[in-house]
Amino acid sequence: MKTIQHNRGIILAVIFTVFLSSPLFAQDKPERCVRFKDGTTIRGTILEMNADVIRIETQSGITVAHPFDSIDYFCDDYIKNSQLPAPEIKRVPKVVLPRHTWEIRPELSYIKYEEPEIMKEDGFMYGIGAAYTYHNKVMARLDGRYSYGKVDYKNSGTLNNIEDYMVELRMIVGYDFPLPSGLSYVTTYFGFGYRYLNDDSSGMVSSTGARGYERESNYYYSPIGVTTYTSLGNGWSYGVTVEYDIFWKGKQKSHLSDVGPGYDDIENDQEYGDGFRASLKIEKQVRYVSFFIEPFFRYWSIKRSDIERDSAGRAWVEPKNKSTEIGLSLAMCF
Repeated sequence: MKTIQHNRGIILAVIFTVFLSSPLFAQDKPERCVRFKDGTTIRGTILEMNADVIRIETQSGITVAHPFDSIDYFCDDYIKNSQLPAPEIKRVPKVVLPRHTWEIRPELSYIKYEEPEIMKEDGFMYGIGAAYTYHNKVMARLDGRYSYGKVDYKNSGTLNNIEDYMVELRMIVGYDFPLPSGLSYVTTYFGFGYRYLNDDSSGMVSSTGARGYERESNYYYSPIGVTTYTSLGNGWSYGVTVEYDIFWKGKQKSHLSDVGPGYDDIENDQEYGDGFRASLKIEKQVRYVSFFIEPFFRYWSIKRSDIERDSAGRAWVEPKNKSTEIGLSLAMCF
């Protein structure tokens, strides 16, 4: 018990010392030696230390994060008090994923929607996303994005500058698997997602005289995927994500009443389809924040819907379709 109290006293004393040596009190931060309960010993500059995490920049330039409660003792202070020999320092420290991460993510993308041999729309979307991620062996992430743009319609006629906007919400959970190198993780995950797309050409007329109308697309799906993280040193890292989307249900609402009297609004249910997405993230840690660039690819393929009839007995169907989105995200994490 005396040893535990002694170690806790050393840790509290060092916390006070690190606080006094922070930028508020000094310009230069001395290197510290920290021993963890798993036997890892790291020497470097302490960038951050609080009740949740200790973040250290090692002598080789790698930024390492550990849960605060995994600290065994601070070597320099322990040696001074106990006269024990200095422990061996491992040159390849274990990287720990940050426990709490908030993310703000502007993005630009090109999107193309096609109903084969019938029509297509394409254009650019401008968006903003935000996410919160938790890591502690178990991973949990909440993610949302909104994007807006204008697309051009083409079939036998054309109609340009149709306003589109999209909202997507996702919740995933998974597990982090550290790799033997100590510098990489593989995370598998599964979750639930909702995607809403509004395509509004109401009040517009195509080059052939056809009147436009508002369309609403709803997808309910489950993402299942793998994402990686690898530290490159000097605050740099990269990761790859590959995901398959299980399509549960789709609902398409066509506001045909926008065309004129005698037309009813129609809802078509879609039962079959799937999706795929992939991305490459390159990240740079700068003290307490990080920045990353992430090119991405998102794809959906949806089968033909069921048939619905309006009040006049006319049959309406949503044709099989596919959509492809290619873009780039620029984000800040803290």
